[in-house]
Amino acid sequence: MIKYQDVAVSFGKFNALHDVNFEIKPGDFLHIVGPNGSGKTTLVKLLVGLLKPTEGVISLKNVTMGYLPQKLNTKANLPMMVREVIYSGFKKQKLIPSSTECELIRFWLEKMEIPQLFNESMMHLSGGQQQRVFLIRALIAEPELLILDEPTSALDPSFREKFYQLLYELQQKKNMTIIHVTHDLTDAVKDDCLTMYVDQTIKFFGPYRDYHEFEHRGHSHD
Repeated sequence: MIKYQDVAVSFGKFNALHDVNFEIKPGDFLHIVGPNGSGKTTLVKLLVGLLKPTEGVISLKNVTMGYLPQKLNTKANLPMMVREVIYSGFKKQKLIPSSTECELIRFWLEKMEIPQLFNESMMHLSGGQQQRVFLIRALIAEPELLILDEPTSALDPSFREKFYQLLYELQQKKNMTIIHVTHDLTDAVKDDCLTMYVDQTIKFFGPYRDYHEFEHRGHSHD
């Protein structure tokens, strides 16, 4: 589904990434870790088309994609309603959502444990609530490829485990391919998931069960 070949990214004299090579197959669940400033976000911005590589080739099959960026558009004066933000994640939109679409929005709000926010303004939501709304927006159309850049940064710890369980259900039942950038693998990871350690280049790429040995050789993530 995805192939990076000798990919590099430079900003002036700063080399953000170099010699990046890996492949992702349909249905894979990849966790990307690494220190601050290591190029994790740059790597996924290349995939969604927000950046172009300075060198190398990125091959991506024509798939539907859901993307949750690290920095959300959560301006204090954002006038949109919760239901409107989520509706913008549908593949096709009309002036007014259908009753079926509204039911689906309510279903996901319930799944994210914020059913009361359907008619709320985004202006009145906490950071954690806004993050859940944007998560639903990324998930609502059941994309074939889901890219999440630190999706739990504003979520309370009690909900994170439920959220990751939801992701694994989508991977297993829908064969969704998931790329997940994180600082903390503790809540998220299962042994058969892929793990990538990035620090300007890929230092490790493989199953999580093999990642322990890499960590024990002196590498750690923030």
